[in-house]
Amino acid sequence: MADNVERRFFQDRYNDLKVWEVVKLSHGYYLRQYINGVQFGRGSRRRKSDIADIGIFDFEELKDFQPRPQIG
Repeated sequence: MADNVERRFFQDRYNDLKVWEVVKLSHGYYLRQYINGVQFGRGSRRRKSDIADIGIFDFEELKDFQPRPQIG
């Protein structure tokens, strides 16, 4: 994995089971969601302004979140 990757996890304020991952890459941002600690879907490439418009940066940031391995 590249050295210039920054991962931040945010607890969804409307759904306690959901956590958002924002990955900052050298060419933009990638957004993933986890439900019960398991990644849901593939994720999507987004602009920082799109993520801010959704309000994810206003959610509580989790420092110790560890995703569970995906089954299958």
